[in-house]
Amino acid sequence: MVQPAPGIIRSQVNLRRVGAYVLLALTALAFGFLLATQLRTQLLVPGNRVARTEALVRTVQDLESTNSAYRAQIASLRGQIDGLEAQAAQRSEATQRLRDDVATLRAHAGLTPMRGPGVTVDLGNGRPGAGATDYLVNFQDIQDVVNLLFAGGAEGVAVNGRRISPMSSFSGPAGTVVIDQGNPLYAPFQVVAVGNRSQMEQLLGDAASLGGLRNRQRAFGLALSFQGSPDLSLPAYDSTLESSFAQPS
Repeated sequence: MVQPAPGIIRSQVNLRRVGAYVLLALTALAFGFLLATQLRTQLLVPGNRVARTEALVRTVQDLESTNSAYRAQIASLRGQIDGLEAQAAQRSEATQRLRDDVATLRAHAGLTPMRGPGVTVDLGNGRPGAGATDYLVNFQDIQDVVNLLFAGGAEGVAVNGRRISPMSSFSGPAGTVVIDQGNPLYAPFQVVAVGNRSQMEQLLGDAASLGGLRNRQRAFGLALSFQGSPDLSLPAYDSTLESSFAQPS
């Protein structure tokens, strides 16, 4: 077996050492590069976090500013809506008051039917006496009764089913009653009034009221009676009766 020369052995050993040194150097270089990269990465991360945090803070501030503007706009719109609703409510209340006033005026004018508590007054002719027509119920008697009922709180009155208006007139010869130029009415008469029942009953029961009619009641036996009721009805005024006798030329 041939042994290598001592010089060759030393060369191989030196070569191995050099290779080891080179490998070690490369390993150290690579490790240093990795370490530097790692340190650089660790140093950059906090900076990125700060930037992201600042960006988030700015975004939140922008959103808060936008929301504040929206809240102010919403508050303004709510104020406008409240104002409009208040105006609408006032107009509605005013409109309702006007409607109520119109309804009241129409009722007092007799233009609408009416129903409620009230009284019924019945009048009839008496027996003939010394006076030629004193025993007959006349238009003045009916007019006096109607005026008394209105004075006692009547809201509406009808005579023999014919509604009386504030402009109604009474006329006619003895024993005949003509209302608003309508057809003549004859006894017996029934006057129906809706309104303050107790006050009307009090006036009708007062012996001092309707003096002339009560005197003729005692002298000629004219029929005069009244009765209260919790529920009476009146028709609407019939305007077609205004021109029954006269026509414009």
